[in-house]
Amino acid sequence: MNTPKRRPGGSAFGDPAAKPGRGEEASPEPWLAAAGRLLVHAIAAAVFAFPLARLDAVLSAALGASAGALLGPRLARTRLRTFTLLGLFGLLALLSTALADVFTSVSAFSSWLGPAGALRARDALFFGLLAFAFAASLRSLSTRRRSLAVLEVGFVGLAFAQLVVAHRHGAINRPYELADPILASGGDPTTLFLIVGAVATAVVVLLLLSERSVLRSGLHLLVVAAILLLIVGTTRMLELPSPPPSGGGLGLRPNEEPSQGGSGGGGQGRPSDEMEFRDDYDNSNARIPIGVVLFHDEYSPPNGVYYFRQGAFSQYNGRRLVAATRLGIDDDLAATFPSSPWIVPGAPALEPYRTTLGTTVALLADHNRPFGMEAPLRFEPTPNPDPSRFRRTYEVSSAVLRTGLAGMLGANSGDPRWAAETWRHYTSGPEDPRYRDLATRVLSESLPASAQAMPALQMAALTEWLGEVGTYSLQSQHASAEDPTADFLFGDRTGYCVHFAHAAVYLMRSVGLPARVATGYAVEEAARQGGSALLISGEASHAWPEVYLEGLGWVVADVSPQNVISPPPQPPDPELQRLLGELARGQSVAPPDAEPLLPELGRRVGHAALRASELLGALALGLLLLLALVKIWRRLAPAFSREASLARVIYRAELDRLSDLALRRRRGESREAFAARLEALCPSFVALTELHVAAAFGSARAAAGRPALRERAREVRAQLRAARPLWRRALGLILPWTWVLSR
Repeated sequence: MNTPKRRPGGSAFGDPAAKPGRGEEASPEPWLAAAGRLLVHAIAAAVFAFPLARLDAVLSAALGASAGALLGPRLARTRLRTFTLLGLFGLLALLSTALADVFTSVSAFSSWLGPAGALRARDALFFGLLAFAFAASLRSLSTRRRSLAVLEVGFVGLAFAQLVVAHRHGAINRPYELADPILASGGDPTTLFLIVGAVATAVVVLLLLSERSVLRSGLHLLVVAAILLLIVGTTRMLELPSPPPSGGGLGLRPNEEPSQGGSGGGGQGRPSDEMEFRDDYDNSNARIPIGVVLFHDEYSPPNGVYYFRQGAFSQYNGRRLVAATRLGIDDDLAATFPSSPWIVPGAPALEPYRTTLGTTVALLADHNRPFGMEAPLRFEPTPNPDPSRFRRTYEVSSAVLRTGLAGMLGANSGDPRWAAETWRHYTSGPEDPRYRDLATRVLSESLPASAQAMPALQMAALTEWLGEVGTYSLQSQHASAEDPTADFLFGDRTGYCVHFAHAAVYLMRSVGLPARVATGYAVEEAARQGGSALLISGEASHAWPEVYLEGLGWVVADVSPQNVISPPPQPPDPELQRLLGELARGQSVAPPDAEPLLPELGRRVGHAALRASELLGALALGLLLLLALVKIWRRLAPAFSREASLARVIYRAELDRLSDLALRRRRGESREAFAARLEALCPSFVALTELHVAAAFGSARAAAGRPALRERAREVRAQLRAARPLWRRALGLILPWTWVLSR
């Protein structure tokens, strides 16, 4: 008969509970690397939970992740299949929700802990169990398949990224827990977030240091160091990060992306003389703030929307409208940012249709030219109150409308002072007769014969019809057509603002209305939320039609599609809007009674330490209670055990008694060698070990010796009582964790 091969740390006959599983590594992870991974998982879980829960739940998540990272490799070395392990972890994650709800649904917990205490206990249990399941699954996967260690790196990156993602998208006041103390003291949280990035890099480095291969660890460290140097270098060179290019191809900002089909778009640095028709337009980065407008006086627009005009496109080039090249055309636009006060030529008269409104514009991103409310009268540069935050600031005096459609009914179209060439410029359009036929049909069906010649009603009828039959969607397909506007208007009528604005202008021009496409930003009045500051994001970039009416000047004639597929812009964050408004005014964002930063941080750290000590104490008591209950069960298990497992549980109980007295099997020592080492102290333990090993292999000797198991166990206990004093045995019995060390 061949002698069974020994494996390190086990018996010659093996240990059924410690057989290697599929994908097990040859040797356990070094303790230093294992400790590093525990720390990494604890930090990542705490960072992930930080914006979502209170401090006690954050600490619970860290402890749960540490326990999961400690247990994961051990579970990976069992015979359980990977899908079984993942299923168990998934069930535990679901169970965490159910167990956490017990604290709020059972009245006993609420009366014992109080409502607030029950909620905190619920969050702590939920985050702790969830972090445990997630960390255990990651560690078991990476233990069985080293290539899956990338999931751990991804988890660390995700945890730190979600901590600052709101700030990265322009919300400089988030996360509140980090940004508020700094902003309250008049500082800029950007530096803190760079430190957060450095900490994230250090955590990833700590994770990579656990690699067994020195060469692979060195390569990973070099890559991480290179990325860190690149980030630090470019951050210093570029100072604060700026919002990415966005504007829907409207020429609002420099370096916009090129067109996706059709002519006219150069690439980087192209002049803003032409709009782009885009297919499948992506505005995922559009929510980033690009500026804030301060209102000097209260103003409510007649149509409920603030329009900030920056550019205009009125010259038809045979395919689309482009920026005018003739002198005296669209001269109400500022070509560049003025360095001194600049009076806008050709501005409309104020009375009786308009009134003056002063605004201050603070730009967070570079623009090709200044924009102003509706019909600017005067631009004037102003000192920048915060150069580290704003690109430039300026004041605009605008002639804003104070009358609606009813007040425009008697106005004629155009300006009687215009030359014939100017009239042709603003009424030229495609030679396609379908435009005039459609416009005539819409006017005849929408207006009585006596009103069909009134410019204001013509404008309203055409834009209202377009809003009824058109569908707003960023996922349109018209850019490659010879005439993108005709492909939209006489096709599926699905597009975004550029399509609607061109279609409206062409229809208006076909019946003799002077019209153009204006570009800039459109924000609903409700977005002000009662304040004097209005935050503008790239999502508000817009193109709309304008009609020139005598005595009123260029009037906004926007189209409001009733059928909308793409979601409308979200309202701005009110706290961010208020904060940027105060920064644009040059005011301190600190409240009058704000405490200095360092004492406030010290107070918070002290409070956090107190809460941490309370939580750790509660967790320690709970852990000791759990260990004591398990120890009691292991001692009582032989009295309730089945015959088939009697040898195992009796042997385990006696191992625990030996562990109480610090008599434990050494690493690499077999069970037989351990029994032989204790033979002088406890001779009956040798016989008990032989019966246990025989039962493990299912030999006939085991069945014959089963009645003697309890007798051998009683002899072992008697011999230990004779060999060790009562106080030593009592001390070992009281300590609840000694069974963890027995093997």
